[in-house]
Amino acid sequence: MIALFFLFCSLILFFLWRARQGKIPYVRKIGGISALEEAVGRATEMGKPVVFAMGGTTIMDIITHASLAVMAYIARLSARLKARFICLARIANVYPMAEEIVREAYKVEGVLDEFNAEDQVRFLTEDSVVYAMTVARFIEENSAGCAMFIGSFDFTSLLMTEPGANMGVIQIAGDPYLAQVPFLVCTCDYTIIGEEFFAAGAYVSPDPTMRGTLASQDFIKLIFALLIIVGIICYQFDFGWSKWVVEKLTKYK
Repeated sequence: MIALFFLFCSLILFFLWRARQGKIPYVRKIGGISALEEAVGRATEMGKPVVFAMGGTTIMDIITHASLAVMAYIARLSARLKARFICLARIANVYPMAEEIVREAYKVEGVLDEFNAEDQVRFLTEDSVVYAMTVARFIEENSAGCAMFIGSFDFTSLLMTEPGANMGVIQIAGDPYLAQVPFLVCTCDYTIIGEEFFAAGAYVSPDPTMRGTLASQDFIKLIFALLIIVGIICYQFDFGWSKWVVEKLTKYK
């Protein structure tokens, strides 16, 4: 365990060092992320707003930071294309950071004068049912050009996404947990599934260290998979030393 610990720490530090040296690891294209530019472009052509709905995790959750990374990319894209961007926050302690991120996105694109905090970043409620109904009604009343649902959602995901699907709105969703993915797949044009959620944050983020961390995690998963395969093969063929290791581990447990 100690050897694996130092190996994994070394891998993480190595990939972070490579990323900071400009050797950014490759991340394959994700369908939902590749479609973001098309969705924002279509909303711009129609003169309709781009709606971004956040999940129910707090600022201390890594899911929130991955969601904010995607939101920053969409905000910059909307500012560049002159589309009206609106972020709907559900958790109170996420709201101030979301506002600052959108402000910074407009500042980076050189259109800070067009940013309106009260209109573009809104805190609705922490109640999941009320939040879902409010998001759905907002999409209907404002005739959204596209809607993004990036975060961790609960049983209200279908209630939130179905109205936009009935209106023909381009909808892109992402959730790291698989429980709500079937409902998002049914009502959204593109869905970011499971581990792709965290890869999406690294894919769109300008910070190279995020991709470095993602690459190190993939290597760690590969090492675990190889160890499992080697262990199964050794135990299956009943190698003497492997049987001795298993007996010792069983006795220790």
